[in-house]
Amino acid sequence: MANGFLRDFVQIIGIADPSQFPIITEANPNTQFAIQERLTIPPQKPDVEQINSLLIEAVITSTRNIFTPIGVKVVIEGILRQKVVYTADVPEQSVHSAHFEHPFCSFINIPLNVPEGLTVPAYLASLGLSINDILVGPVNVLIEDVEISLLDPRTVSKCVILFAYTTINPDLFPCDCSFVADLSGDVTIGVETVTATLGVSICEGCTPTGNGINLNIETLVPITLSIGEDQITNIICGDGTLVVEALGNVIGIPGVDAVGVTLTIDEGTNTANLILVDPITNTEVLNISLPLNGAIIEDC
Repeated sequence: MANGFLRDFVQIIGIADPSQFPIITEANPNTQFAIQERLTIPPQKPDVEQINSLLIEAVITSTRNIFTPIGVKVVIEGILRQKVVYTADVPEQSVHSAHFEHPFCSFINIPLNVPEGLTVPAYLASLGLSINDILVGPVNVLIEDVEISLLDPRTVSKCVILFAYTTINPDLFPCDCSFVADLSGDVTIGVETVTATLGVSICEGCTPTGNGINLNIETLVPITLSIGEDQITNIICGDGTLVVEALGNVIGIPGVDAVGVTLTIDEGTNTANLILVDPITNTEVLNISLPLNGAIIEDC
């Protein structure tokens, strides 16, 4: 929130609003940790009568990847930067501020499904990866909560809850199944019956790269959707089913841009069902099914 949160008459600016929270998937390993500290008002500053506000931010200063017996850890180093604004315990009740920086260190655990008989470095090498290829996104940090109180006129107690997350290389997700097909058929959009084409490439050749979904519906204003590998958040293979979840942008649906995507390939019903959901209103904006026409899910 722009004006922060008010807690026990102290305005706290820097806590992440829930609207800023990321969508966390299997590709986003994360960690949560607390930082407790006692801040001593500098000797040149007057005593504290009342804490008015706290301005706080968490900054990642460095990361490094290290091997463990079962996977990889991403070691995080950062700094809490904070300013305490307070009313002084003096007759004129003047307002002062004190600045503090506090380093922190934590880690994000990235477990790997290492085949028996292989070390972690050997397993990564078999995928054509090194330890420096583990991440495909930065390490981000959010401040989830802050507790602050005055212990005595010169000591402030504070506890900060942090949430850190990152994005790992999709090559670390082995394929359980594969589906590649160009599907087409008639669908109903409003009162129109139109032709839809759907291109799907998931784990072609059992390789977890090059995944994508492409939709085109020939309405008066064509509806198009193109999902790339980096937009796919989850792939689930079941008994004769394949579910792909993604986040993307659709063109041609009035008032809608960003969408959540769920594609279900079901050999039992011989259909590919595509559902688009507006993440703001959580309502379906498109729901179509196309025949598989002989396309099958292959085991890897």
